[in-house]
Amino acid sequence: MGLLARLATVVAVLAGRSIAAPVSANAQYCDATGVCYSEVTVGVAPITWRIAIPAVEEGPFDVLLQVVAPKSVGWAGLAWGGGMLYNPISLGWANGNSTVPAARFAIAHVQPEVYESAEHTVLKGSSVNATHWTLTTLCKGCSTWIHNGGAKETLDPDATAASFAFAASAIPPIDPTDPLSPIGIHSEHGLFTVDLAAAKSEQFTSWVEQLRLTR
Repeated sequence: MGLLARLATVVAVLAGRSIAAPVSANAQYCDATGVCYSEVTVGVAPITWRIAIPAVEEGPFDVLLQVVAPKSVGWAGLAWGGGMLYNPISLGWANGNSTVPAARFAIAHVQPEVYESAEHTVLKGSSVNATHWTLTTLCKGCSTWIHNGGAKETLDPDATAASFAFAASAIPPIDPTDPLSPIGIHSEHGLFTVDLAAAKSEQFTSWVEQLRLTR
């Protein structure tokens, strides 16, 4: 299969109706600095996804996302609405000794387009070691989106089993230095749920400030 054909089938993974029932998790993870996330580990790799949100009653809201993946994972992506189409997709991958976040949005089962309504900021805790890469990022614009037909959707911060979809590939993006780089077809995918209510914290704003990289 040629490169363009492969790119045309990218991330078909995230079309949730064709994949298995979601993995559920209520685990909490707190890092050495005291930042706490709701956590789930899924997939063959496997990949760990961690989410923290502010103590709000409704959206939209910013999201702290941490992804921990083996170095065998070329890229990993999370769909905030639980399927490929019409919701933000957060991507991450390793680039040398650093990690790169990116935002995409798909309206068809083809290469997702760059999504300018979501902004990712790389934070402390992002690293690459001998076995794994870790991306810690703040996303503005991942908790709300416009669905097909113009309906606005927003994550429910009180959901105890919010549905998400993920995809990953062993092959890195064409240009790992560039957040706008095209990505290839996935090699694994699935669904999982996260307890967003447990991911809420009154300390969210202070956590974001302590995780910001020194400028």
